[in-house]
Amino acid sequence: MKSRARVVVIGGGVVGVSTLYHLARKGWGDEVVLIEKGELTSGSTWHAAGLLPLFNMSYSVGQVHKYSVNLYQQLEKETGRRVGFSRVGNLRLAMNRDRMDEYHQYAATAKTFGVDVRFLTPAEIGELWPLCNIDGLVGGIFHPEDGYIQPADLTQALAAGARARGAAIYRKTAVLGITQATSGGWVVHTDKGDVTSDHVVSATGNYARQTGEMVGLDVPVMPVEHQYIVTEPHPDLEDRKRQGLPELGVLRESDGSWYLREENSGFILGPYEKDAPCCYVDGPDPAAEYELFQEDIDRLMPHIEAAMNRVPAFAEVGIKEVYNGAIAYTPDGNPIIGPAWGIDNFWLSEGHSFGITAAGGAGWQLAEWIVEGEPTIDMLGVEPRRFGEYATKDYLVKKTEEAYAHVFIIHYPDEERPAARPLRTAPCYGRMKARGAVFGQKFGWERPNFFATDGMPQEDDWSFRRSRWFEAVRREVENVTTNVGLLDMTAFAKCRVSGPGAEDFLNWFVANRAPKTVGRMCLAHALNRNGGVHSE
Repeated sequence: MKSRARVVVIGGGVVGVSTLYHLARKGWGDEVVLIEKGELTSGSTWHAAGLLPLFNMSYSVGQVHKYSVNLYQQLEKETGRRVGFSRVGNLRLAMNRDRMDEYHQYAATAKTFGVDVRFLTPAEIGELWPLCNIDGLVGGIFHPEDGYIQPADLTQALAAGARARGAAIYRKTAVLGITQATSGGWVVHTDKGDVTSDHVVSATGNYARQTGEMVGLDVPVMPVEHQYIVTEPHPDLEDRKRQGLPELGVLRESDGSWYLREENSGFILGPYEKDAPCCYVDGPDPAAEYELFQEDIDRLMPHIEAAMNRVPAFAEVGIKEVYNGAIAYTPDGNPIIGPAWGIDNFWLSEGHSFGITAAGGAGWQLAEWIVEGEPTIDMLGVEPRRFGEYATKDYLVKKTEEAYAHVFIIHYPDEERPAARPLRTAPCYGRMKARGAVFGQKFGWERPNFFATDGMPQEDDWSFRRSRWFEAVRREVENVTTNVGLLDMTAFAKCRVSGPGAEDFLNWFVANRAPKTVGRMCLAHALNRNGGVHSE
């Protein structure tokens, strides 16, 4: 085992192995190592259904997913290892106007990073997916580049690509602790010896919080139980296969909160239930491998019945297996990718609830960040520093269960979610609420989005069209432009820059000039080391 490395990656799931692979591709191959306490893929990767959904309302995550899908199609040729990629497409159904509005907004975002999205009528859906009952549908969208993959095969192919470039992988090697080296780097202590490194990457999935504790971090990740059902073969699917017809695409009924795909001439049904509980709240057993939980069919029944209605053939097959395993979640459902807060050269790639889809792109951007100093795309939506000390264990349980249950909800613009709120409030919170404030939250702080007046209900009215808050905001804008307004800045970050070089530093740091007069202010964009926009 090496005693020195430039980067140590902890965690042998698909996310960690992808990070190793991309660091090796950046030219650091013989200076990077990966440490895994068990076998590769023995955590959440092994029981993943392997779906590759390109659909995501986040610009950052959408680009990450697209890169992954493109990479996975090239891996077999590069490494000679089968990855089991099935490009069958992905069909998302809509049962109401708001869902179609969501799809139109998503399609506009997807166009900016080159994802092909096609809108379908109910009749076209019936032609594309002949086993689908189209009653009650208003339309849908189809991703022809989407599909699924075999997670274990994918991980082994990435490992082969990393090893071919000189990277080392140590299996059956437990990390016992992580300490800072006198040189300023890190010492990773294992049961096979110590490794000193410049950087450490934590990609430990369900163990994220325990790994973080080794360096004093409270990582805002909590696993949630996810179940899916594998059925016996269905004669219609067997007939299609005998006739040489293409495999049916992945089917998603977002309004029913489930997905369905073919598996060995049968079906896989994966619901996202409202009452799925967190697990490993105090951490998994350090020796756990390939672990599953007892299935809970009662919790799945509403989704099973919905799937039977939408795909009657699903009601005609028996259940072969039910998988119930842990998937790591963050409070907002997006992963954590990037530098840890307050610690130099410690990196996080955790909370990947869609880890198979995200692994390729996450490894790509994290390697860019480590080697070049900045990512090459805007990663604000997955920045680890978007959460703070307010994200306690109790908060994580409530928010991650909410995030899981909200996977398939309609994601309205500026959506606000209610769990674990109010958490942090300004001294004037009560006065603002009494005056009609309808609150959102940022970094745990309650902030008024608008004031409901003149008999308007004091609640959100989410829509992709003009909501009732529009008139309230119009009145507020009119007032502050013709009269005066008071803005509560409690939730905003405040940074003090002091000393004889303060003005020169600010003028270097932002794309503007600091005001010359005391008491004045200016709007400016903070820049990263490459001259790109960091924040406003």
